[in-house]
Amino acid sequence: MHRYFTYIIVFLFLSACHDKSAKEVRFTEQQIASLHLSGTQVLEPQTDSIIHINLTPFLGKREFDFGNIVKEVKIVPLETTKNSLLDGIYKVITTDEYIYIMDNFKGKSLIIFTKEGKFVKRLSHGQGPGELQRLYDIDYNFDRNELIAFQHSFFLFFDKEGNFLRQERLPINFDNFISLDNGYILKTVPVQDNTHLDDKEGYTFLFTDKIFTLKSVAVYQPKDIKAMSAHTYLYKNDTLITLAGRYSDSIYKYDAKKNKLYTEFVLDYDKKLPKKYLYGENFHVFQEVTKNNDYYFNIGEYLETFSQNVFFLWNNYIDLQTIVYRDKKTGNMIGGTSATLNLEEVPALNFPIGVDKNYFVSVYNPYINSYENLKNSKLISEADKVKIKQFKDDDNPMLVYFTLKEF
Repeated sequence: MHRYFTYIIVFLFLSACHDKSAKEVRFTEQQIASLHLSGTQVLEPQTDSIIHINLTPFLGKREFDFGNIVKEVKIVPLETTKNSLLDGIYKVITTDEYIYIMDNFKGKSLIIFTKEGKFVKRLSHGQGPGELQRLYDIDYNFDRNELIAFQHSFFLFFDKEGNFLRQERLPINFDNFISLDNGYILKTVPVQDNTHLDDKEGYTFLFTDKIFTLKSVAVYQPKDIKAMSAHTYLYKNDTLITLAGRYSDSIYKYDAKKNKLYTEFVLDYDKKLPKKYLYGENFHVFQEVTKNNDYYFNIGEYLETFSQNVFFLWNNYIDLQTIVYRDKKTGNMIGGTSATLNLEEVPALNFPIGVDKNYFVSVYNPYINSYENLKNSKLISEADKVKIKQFKDDDNPMLVYFTLKEF
């Protein structure tokens, strides 16, 4: 049996939004001084161990046998209440106790479930202390057990149950971030009015300590890409920290202890989108060219467990995404645009949207015959089969945590 997967790419015009909002921000002399720009270093990515990934064999409309490499499946239904209804999932963060989800409710929201999927709370919107307004990104500081929400000009800090702790004003404009034990990595673009960074303004990745001293910058981008943006380019999975650039075919690995950056992968493939269309007059030019030509491009999506890497390409001409899984131990790859599954063993999964150590995280909406098809599955526990059987059409989607065999 076949299940056609589509992976929803959210094209957010963050650059334009930030450019407009950045002009409303006035950094004080104290904030600028706190960056200690005279001590900021430029990290040059080390290139002595680059792995070139040839994705050409996976281009075009291609089916691939995904079902045979699935090793383990765990189902987590997300409790459905009046306050917990999800409006599209952008980001999933999993800890030992909780699941944090950024969804599209009221233009971006933050909702907390237990690890078993029981609803805890949705953080309220508003302008009061601890309330969300213009949410851009979220992350979790595992060292301090703090949930961090990034909204325009501020970080809001919460404890693991979502109780507000404090907020800190930000001295830099940026799109996305991840929290490290000893600081932050920020992803920015040239048009975000960071002129106070002087000659460091054009760098894509900024590395700060916890008080926002700008320790290092990396990957210079001289001008803004006019095409479009994606939701996130920074990936953290335990000690694995990865940076992926917008429309860049290079994927970087960051060693936080050594403060070193490595070019880990370079994606090689045919029919690449010519760079001149990335720097065109506006998004419309990019859209027209890519809709009418068989071009592929990488918008920075990348996932990684302890055992596998996943690479993504997009093609507007065929309106499909190519996904390629790579086994770290063997270097073997499998992928395409449509995954073949044995739906009597494996649920009809969407492409993964997150990771948790060695698990990929995907979204699953059971359909009318799901339980009948899966009731004899050897990969799904009896308890999880009951969860699938009890699913109702108006329930929140389920999260599926799955691992893959070595291939």
